Amino acid sequence: MATLGGAARLLIHFTREDLARTRVSGRPDALWGLVLSLHRLQRRRPSGGHGPPVPDEVLRWRANTLDCLSGRALGRRVRDHLVPLAPISSYFPDFLTPHTGLQGLEPGLDTVLSTPRTQIGRELDELTTRSGAPSWGTELAAGNTQALHLLGVTLRDYFTTALAPAWPAIQDRTTTEHTRLTGILTTQGIEAMLANLLPTTIWHPGDRVLEAPYPMNFTIDLQGRGLTLIPSWFCSDMPVALVDPALPPVLVYPLTHIPPPVTNPRALAKLIGPTRAAVLLAITTATPTRAIHQRTGVSASQLSRHAAVLRNNNLITEARHAGHTFYTRTPLGNTLANGQHG
Repeated sequence: MATLGGAARLLIHFTREDLARTRVSGRPDALWGLVLSLHRLQRRRPSGGHGPPVPDEVLRWRANTLDCLSGRALGRRVRDHLVPLAPISSYFPDFLTPHTGLQGLEPGLDTVLSTPRTQIGRELDELTTRSGAPSWGTELAAGNTQALHLLGVTLRDYFTTALAPAWPAIQDRTTTEHTRLTGILTTQGIEAMLANLLPTTIWHPGDRVLEAPYPMNFTIDLQGRGLTLIPSWFCSDMPVALVDPALPPVLVYPLTHIPPPVTNPRALAKLIGPTRAAVLLAITTATPTRAIHQRTGVSASQLSRHAAVLRNNNLITEARHAGHTFYTRTPLGNTLANGQHG
């Protein structure tokens, strides 16, 4: 099969059963988000280097978070206890990102803190081999109660400070991505969904292999277990997978960061009215009604009325899935929203 070339790559091998059992998460994973956000904080040159440029909204999040942590006790705990466990390298311990993170922060933390000592020790040994030993690794591997308590408190405090303020927006973006992929799945099938996962991934239908760029050469044989796709706001330019083949297979991949439209809201309001303009500007791709309410303050009845006018004039489209309504701007709607209406 043709591949991405000489660069290191991830190869995920599917069976027919795996294709039937592959799903995309409709909600962000709290602990994957936490660990990958630590990677964002550690990059000394977040807007430079190799790969695509870092989106402005991520740069703003990073600057605000570093400011919140600077000179504070939490900042020191994050530096001394979390960063050594989740360095930017080819490996960090799998026990930090259990599958229960999809259920929320607290279920995920419960699983992290109840990880068997043998697993913690094994994964910290691997981390030591690749990146160096974290200063408190011995206490964690031994199941030291105080060390585990400190880990749980620091993870929770960091999430509350750094991630919780952005979580509603991250949830909206994840919902949009879930709608995009399930729409492809429903209309074209699972292989088309995998083929449209990312611009940097390749689906090989004859071999049933998904290929992606990766920090090192790595192969995953799903062997009938299926795959959970987890969109991540904090993931950078490459997807991430668990190392331990015995764990439920997941692929965490980066969400697309769409820059906000450049427009003159007053000019648009003069053309189609202020409320209708606000609704149009709040809509991007598969935007749920809840997100539009939050961004505009427009009531449900008003939104329904204004959305009907926008739809009838070919400015937006409407789709329904699992009892929810989603709106997407048409090319004409984008032209107006981007300030090209003269």
